[in-house]
Amino acid sequence: MPYVTANGVNLYVEDTGGDLPPVLLIAGLGYDEWFWMETIVPLLRDRYRLIAPANRGAGRSDKPSGPYATAQMAADMVGVLDALGVERALVVGHSLGGFIAQELTLAHPERVTKLVLAGTSFGGPESIPPTPAAMAVLLLDRTMDPMELIRRGLETAVAPSFTAAKPPMLERLIAYRLTTPVPPEAFQSQMLAGATHNAADRIAAIACPTLILAGELDQVVPPGNVALLQAKLPRAQAVVIPDAGHLFPIEKPNETAAALDAFLAA
Repeated sequence: MPYVTANGVNLYVEDTGGDLPPVLLIAGLGYDEWFWMETIVPLLRDRYRLIAPANRGAGRSDKPSGPYATAQMAADMVGVLDALGVERALVVGHSLGGFIAQELTLAHPERVTKLVLAGTSFGGPESIPPTPAAMAVLLLDRTMDPMELIRRGLETAVAPSFTAAKPPMLERLIAYRLTTPVPPEAFQSQMLAGATHNAADRIAAIACPTLILAGELDQVVPPGNVALLQAKLPRAQAVVIPDAGHLFPIEKPNETAAALDAFLAA
């Protein structure tokens, strides 16, 4: 099985391998490597070596007792790169993964050639928080009926057009959520890592080329955070994916992959 030991935990990692530019793909709250393997990896695997770990507390990775911190989870990612012999990588982080990517880049700028902050903010009270509806979903009882939990989550995680169209990807997403539940304690530990992240006073130290990606209709990390990030990172580029919510890599994989490729290959 593709496991590595990093920062004292065993992490499940998918690695497409090859002598191509390495890209570290860091998923968000409650997701594992599936988030990338089902969306972006098939579209970009011929151009990049794509490395998709499951964070601590997610998927097949260890789920140690919390609390977790984004700096700690960033150290996990450095351990993954070390275990795979990758000195420098392009780093992509979505949502909580974006927080982790920030901490990785701030702690080890020499390891990051380019940075993508997707569906994320710099955290803390200066950022724009989730909408009340999205916050209510984050605080739901994680032991409730799984299908109801999924239904409630989709109401704020994706654009209405995605669920209305009922594409095959929606069916795969529901099947994944039903077969890969996140234990409530692990979900809480991950969520608290995100809730305590605050890089507002530090993120301006990031000097590598940066792309900010957002979904136009994101309720979990409202797209107003794009302007706030750009104010801290004036050299950063920004792309807003139209008619997409927080899970825009799932909703609009082609558009997301095109934006990533245009930035990463430049």
